[in-house]
Amino acid sequence: MYGDALARGRVGARRVALTFDDGPHPVTTRAVLELLRAHDARATFFVLGHKVQAYPELVREIHAAGHTLGIHGFQHDRLFSFRSPRYARQQIERTRRAILDACGVAPNLFRPPVGFASYRTFRGAEQAGVRLVAWSVRSLDGLRGADPARVARRVVDHLEDGAIVLLHDAAEHDDFTPASIAALPAILRALHERGLVAVNVEQLQA
Repeated sequence: MYGDALARGRVGARRVALTFDDGPHPVTTRAVLELLRAHDARATFFVLGHKVQAYPELVREIHAAGHTLGIHGFQHDRLFSFRSPRYARQQIERTRRAILDACGVAPNLFRPPVGFASYRTFRGAEQAGVRLVAWSVRSLDGLRGADPARVARRVVDHLEDGAIVLLHDAAEHDDFTPASIAALPAILRALHERGLVAVNVEQLQA
């Protein structure tokens, strides 16, 4: 109701967009990258600016592997949707600069922390020149203690042409391993079995 957010891609090309939030992290992000490489899959990583500054080499690895980088805010501010448009714009631009410094890419895709967006969020995103990306399949993998088998089943049951899947390649505070790491092999196998191709968000719109 506040603006246009991409929650599903075009159908007909048998494509699905896997998206990962809250990274990068030197252990869990690399585990995700290896699984994607083994299945020749592409994805979109919505990264946090302060982690980009801490691990710029990981951002370069994500980009070099052919994946798309998106913005998830500089900090994982759970009250992001209540902040001013100026705050949203500054968070987006600060993260974009960090990514640009790390790998020479200036992303134009944005997913706000927690996925909540208000009128203020949309106005700030508009000022920063980015597009909001939501999802059509939520895995609930980023909760501490989440069961990988249930996460995989939750995603697999809703895999369909044009879907955007929300996963995590790191925990918000890097204090546990998201269930997506163990669930991802089953998700990638299901994509192959159904004749679906994992692509980045930009390819999903093409």
